[in-house]
Amino acid sequence: MPQKIYRTGIYARLSKEDADGIESNSIQSQRAICLAYIESHEDLELVDTYIDDGRTGSNTDRPGFQKMLEDMRSGRIDCAVSKDLSRFSRNYIDAGNYLEKIFPAMGIRYIAINDNYDSMAPGAGSDTITLPFKVLVNDIYCRDISIKIRSSLEVKRKKGEYVGGFAPYGYKKAPQDKNRLLVDEDAAEVVTMIFGMYKDGFPILKIAGRLNASGIPTPMDYKRMQGVNFQTAFRTRERSEWEYVTIKRILSNIVYTGVLVQGKRGTPNHKVRSVRPREETDWVRVENAHEPIISCTDFEAAAELMRRDTHCVSGSDRHSLFSGFLFCGDCQASMTRKTQKRGGRQYVYYNCGGNKRTHQCSPHSFSEAKLTDIVFHAIHDQIEVVLHLDEVLRFIDALPQRDRRVFSYEAQMTRLEEEIQRYKKLELGLYENFVDGIINKAEYTDFRENYRGQIEEKQEALRRLKREQQDAAAMGSQNRAWVQVFAQYENVQELDRRILLALVDKILIYEDKKVEIVFRYRDEFARAMEVAKNYKDCPLPAVG
Repeated sequence: MPQKIYRTGIYARLSKEDADGIESNSIQSQRAICLAYIESHEDLELVDTYIDDGRTGSNTDRPGFQKMLEDMRSGRIDCAVSKDLSRFSRNYIDAGNYLEKIFPAMGIRYIAINDNYDSMAPGAGSDTITLPFKVLVNDIYCRDISIKIRSSLEVKRKKGEYVGGFAPYGYKKAPQDKNRLLVDEDAAEVVTMIFGMYKDGFPILKIAGRLNASGIPTPMDYKRMQGVNFQTAFRTRERSEWEYVTIKRILSNIVYTGVLVQGKRGTPNHKVRSVRPREETDWVRVENAHEPIISCTDFEAAAELMRRDTHCVSGSDRHSLFSGFLFCGDCQASMTRKTQKRGGRQYVYYNCGGNKRTHQCSPHSFSEAKLTDIVFHAIHDQIEVVLHLDEVLRFIDALPQRDRRVFSYEAQMTRLEEEIQRYKKLELGLYENFVDGIINKAEYTDFRENYRGQIEEKQEALRRLKREQQDAAAMGSQNRAWVQVFAQYENVQELDRRILLALVDKILIYEDKKVEIVFRYRDEFARAMEVAKNYKDCPLPAVG
C-alpha cells in the first residue's frame, strides 16, 4: 500500500514577550527546525509557511493561524508542524479544543517537534494524559508574563511616564526615553492656533475649514510625514481632512496642560483581547508630567464653553460676543440674540429663550450695546478690586512674623481636640452614673444628647479651622496665579471674547434689568478676602 503524503504547513509564532534576543525563539530559527524535520520525513511535503510575528499565544486571533485554518478547511494542507506546543498556543482551553476535538474531526495531523508529539504516531493516544499538563504550563507562563507587563505599565503610569504607542499630536517621544513626552514645536503651534481661534469665537467646524484651506496636515497625515507607521481603519482618502471630531478631540484633551491621564481603557485579562472602558476611579492621573502647550485656564474655559449652547451671528463665521455666556437670571434659560432694523439703523438685543419656547418667563429684552458697556466696566472694576486685594496680600507676605496678626491655628486646633476628648470622656462616664443611681434615665438621655451635640459642634469647628489654615497657606504670592489672569487685562480698552473666556463664567439678566456677572475664580477670590480680613489691624491698602 503506497505511503500517504501529508500536505504540510509550518507554523511559526513570536510574541513581543518572547522577543528577548534569544535566537532559538526567532522566526528564522523556528522555520529552520521545522524545515529540517519535514525534509527528514518522506511522508511530509511542505506546502506553505504561516507566520505570526509579534502576536500573543494567549488566543487564536492571529492572521497567520487563521490563514492556516482556512487552508485546512479547503483541503490545501492536512498537516501542521511547529517547533513546540507553546508556538501553537499558550491557551490551555484553546489548545485542548484544537488538539483533541477540532483537528481530529478535520483529519488534521499535528506535530510539535521539541515536545516529541505527533498526533498520527503510534501510541499518540497515551500523550493525551501528559499533553494537557504541557499546555497548562504554557498557559500559566503566558498569564505570569501578562501580569508582569501589566504591573510594569501601571508603575510607569503612576510615575508619569507615557506608555502609549504613539505620542499625542503636539508632542513627540524623547529620542533617549520613549516614555517621556517632548513638545513638537511644529504641531504644538497648530494646537495653540486651534485654542486661539476657539477663544476668538470661531466655531469648531469653521476652525476645521480654516485649517483645511491653509493646507495644514491633519494629525494622521502629520504622523505619516514624520515617518511614523500609523495605521487606521478611518482613512478613506489619500489626504485626510480636518473634521469636527478631530478639532473637538484636541480641545478636549487635557494632555496639552501637562497632565497625563492614562489607563482609561484596557483588557480584563490576558485571555480576553477586547478593549473596554475602565471606571474613572481606575484612571491614572499625574500632574506636571510634561511641558504644557496650553494653560489650564484656557483649557478649562474652552471645556466649559463646549458644554454650552453657542451660535454664530447670521452672515458671520464667528460666534457673537456673548454667545454661550448669557442666561436669564430668573429661569436660567439661554438668552437669544435678535437683530432689528429701524430707520436705516440696526439694533441688536437679547431675549429670554425660555419666553420664546414656553412663554413661562418674560422677554427680559436687553440691548447688546448697553450690555457691552455694563460688562466692560464691571470687568474693569473687578480687575481693580483683584489687584488691590493682591497688594493687601503682598503687604501681608512682607510683614515680619512678629508683626502679623496671625491666628494660632495649631493652638486653637489643640484646644478643640482637647475639648472633644473631654466631652467623650463625660459621655462614657454617664452610663456608670446611671447604673450607680446618681442620675435617672431621663437625665442620662438629656446629658448624652447634649454631650454628643457638643462633640459634633467642636468637630465641625475643627474641620473649619483646618480649611482656613490650608487657605491661608495657599494664599502665598507664589500661589496666586489666578491674580495674573486678571492682571493681564488691566489696560484693556475693548471687550472681546478672549476677555470673557478668561474672566467670566456667565452673565445673568433679570426681569428688572439687573445684570449679574459671575466671575471665574470666585472661590479663590473669596478665600483671599477672608485671609485679608484676618489682618484688619494692620495698616493695609484699601480694597475696592
